Amino acid sequence: MAWSSARFDSWGTFGKSTSAVLLCAAAALSGCSKSDNASSTSSTSAASSASAAASAPASAPATAAGGKTKIGFSIATLNNAFFVGLKAGVERGSKEQGFDLVQTNANGDAQQQVNDAINLLSQGVTALVLNPIDSKAIIPAVEKANSMNIPVFTLDRGSDGGKVTSFVASDNVALGQTAAKWIAEQLKKRYGEEKGNVVDLIGLVGTTAATDREKGFSDEIAKYPNIKVVARQEGAFDQEKSLNAMTSILQKYPQIDAVFGANDDNTVGAEKAIDNAGRYKPLGDKEHILVIGADGTAQALSAIRAGKQDATISQNPIQMAAKSLQFIADYNAKKDVPANYAWPTMLIDKSNIDSDEVKKYGLWSEEVKQ
Repeated sequence: MAWSSARFDSWGTFGKSTSAVLLCAAAALSGCSKSDNASSTSSTSAASSASAAASAPASAPATAAGGKTKIGFSIATLNNAFFVGLKAGVERGSKEQGFDLVQTNANGDAQQQVNDAINLLSQGVTALVLNPIDSKAIIPAVEKANSMNIPVFTLDRGSDGGKVTSFVASDNVALGQTAAKWIAEQLKKRYGEEKGNVVDLIGLVGTTAATDREKGFSDEIAKYPNIKVVARQEGAFDQEKSLNAMTSILQKYPQIDAVFGANDDNTVGAEKAIDNAGRYKPLGDKEHILVIGADGTAQALSAIRAGKQDATISQNPIQMAAKSLQFIADYNAKKDVPANYAWPTMLIDKSNIDSDEVKKYGLWSEEVKQ
């Protein structure tokens, strides 16, 4: 079981398990995962800007009819199971905390999300939970909330400006590092040393998840001089775009050893391209193209079981989102909450996919219905 949970000098922790293996740092998420939009988290620089624990509200929170605390929630999209998982987690957390929840779905439109968030603020919410489409575009909404003394809680993705009270996500830099280390290990098993040709399918450019995962991956893979990244291309956290990108790459490069997809939609697209090109070889074949992604979607788990995908670095959006709502309750109770809270990731492959450790971590995609 591979928990990603270091760098806790600036991040709160999910907890410890004696069976857990600490792979790498955990802080801000595929993400996440996406069809039209990426799972994304705040960059480490944005996260560090809110490194101190948030102070409690000066006055009692606003309440909805019936005396419940009213919470506003804006999600980036529901066109992907990962975000459906976030929504489910926010709903679960709201129910557990006794909140009245008002929700909006921006459907991938960053300006619409700003408008939605400002509308939520006008409805008298006591806290605003944001899953931003774009970390820069969301700044006006965060600053508006700041001007109204309404705390902002970001989930899976962060904001590059304004004051965020608490940010819950996985560490995407660490996630990228984990993927690079895994590829290096697999290539060493194949060739006796860390060497080979690798494709890097980047996430949605402009999102913090894509930026952080790419930083983690590229910095780590550069430590292996005989591993050549022959192609870096935007897959945009989108299956079709990744399929098209990988199709072109396969035509140009006859020898490819491994692919890093910044999320599992990227990897699914890559796998389809590999199949279409007639270049799929089963696990164990010396010509098998290793594929690793992120998020732990249902498609990825099925592909791992079928031998089309080798691994995914899973998150758990349901539990992650519920934790964010717990922090709102703590904040309202005048308790300190962490400015940055790291939800651990877990490397899942064919060897552990049905293990007790993975079941304990949670196959969130089995709980989500789209």
